[in-house]
Order: sequence, then C-alpha cells, then structure tokens
Amino acid sequence: MTESLFVIIGLGLFAGFFFSVPIAGPISILVTSNALNGKLRYCLRLAMGGAFIEFFYVFIAVYGLTSLYNYYHTAIPIILIVGSVFLIYVAIKILRTKLKIEHLRNSDETENKIKTSGGFRTGLILNISNPSLFLGWFTSSFLLLSFASSIGLNTGGLDILMYDNVISLEEITGKKIESLENFNFEPNGENAIIKRKSLPSLILSLTYAFMVGVGSFIWFYFLSKFLIKYKEKLKIEWLNGLVKTLGIFLLGIAFYLIYQGIVLI
Repeated sequence: MTESLFVIIGLGLFAGFFFSVPIAGPISILVTSNALNGKLRYCLRLAMGGAFIEFFYVFIAVYGLTSLYNYYHTAIPIILIVGSVFLIYVAIKILRTKLKIEHLRNSDETENKIKTSGGFRTGLILNISNPSLFLGWFTSSFLLLSFASSIGLNTGGLDILMYDNVISLEEITGKKIESLENFNFEPNGENAIIKRKSLPSLILSLTYAFMVGVGSFIWFYFLSKFLIKYKEKLKIEWLNGLVKTLGIFLLGIAFYLIYQGIVLI
C-alpha cells in the first residue's frame, strides 16, 4: 500500500504541475496578466480556486463517479454560454488594464487588499464554467496512469479503475472519446482484479486528485513569483501589449465557447 501511495503522490504532482504549464487557458491568462500587474495575492487566490475545482473534477474522473457526468453533460450548453459571459467580462477588465511605471515598482507586500480580493471566487467560477476541463483531466489521467502501470509502477489499480471509467463514459455519451480513439489499452484480467482489490481505491483516488490540485497551485505560484520578480526588467510598452494580447485571446476563447454552446443546444 505504501509503495502505491508514493507512486500516486508523485504522479498527481507531476500531472498537476506539468499539465498546468500551457498558457492557453483562462486561469493561466488571468494569473499572467495579474502577475504582470504585481498582484501576487490575487494570483495565488485565483490558482487556489481553480485547483479546488480541479480536485473535484479529477476525483470524479478517477474514482468512477461517471454517472454524475450524465447530469452535467445535459447542462453543458447552458454552462458554456453563462461561463462565456463571465469570461467576456473578465477579458474586458484585462483589456482596460494599463500598467504604469509606479505599478512595477510597488512590492506585493504593499498591495491594496480590496483590489486583490475575489481571486478565489473567480478561480472557482472559471473552472466550474469550463466543461472541457473534466474531459481534459479524464483523458490525461487515464493516459498517465496507464503509462505508469505499463512501465511497472504500482498505481494501486487506478489504471484499471480508469479503464472501467472510459467504458462507462462512452456508454453514457454514446460515442468514443476522440482523444482515446487510437489508444488500445486493456488490463490483464486476473492480475488486475487481484491488484485492484488489494488496495483502497477511494484513498488513492482522493490522494491523486488532491496532489493534482497541489501540483497545479505550485506551478502558478512559481509562475506568479517569476513574472513579478522580472517584470521590471521588461519595457512597460511591451508589458501593456502582452496584457492586451492576453485579453484579446481570452475574448476569443469566450466567443468560441458561446458558439460551441449554441451548437450543442
């Protein structure tokens, strides 16, 4: 049990940290734009709110509560549209942001607490209103746990659990998961069943989901600290241009999600 627990802790941290690295998501864009504005506390609250929702998504995906997805799936069009409206609001706030030299010189210890409040709530809303996040963690966790098991790491049977979840989710949605169409994985029957019964799947699933959240938070912590530390070395015009670009990109994501929501209605 101890061996599998350490393996799951390592895999969860790895997944949470490295799968959060791409700067294309709403949370990443908001963290980057606010870090350039020197708002460390806001960035950390934002990352914590996002990680909190990721914990639940990952736990549902790994432990096999796929029946809940059936209810969530029917509400996806509404969630997409409502979430996109919130994204548009956030994008407009980013586009209206104008960094000044004095902002760059202020340390995060002297931040106005009122201006940096609400980050946790924003992180919650952004990830709750992002249906693709569930499927993203579902497929990435399946691939990671399957690969770990294939090279001999003791995942405590979570790879088998994920295989069952893939089958269940495909039955619920009535179609194959596109990102796994060309992936052929079938656990070794008897050995897999014995291994799965010998370990507490609930504890391992909770551990993996929690460490994914921790890994995600750690990435955004280092990203925020890095940007805040080196922002003064960059030209203010370049920084303002980068923030505006991030705002436009976030606006594009919002309109794309609105389109997807309308198509699914």
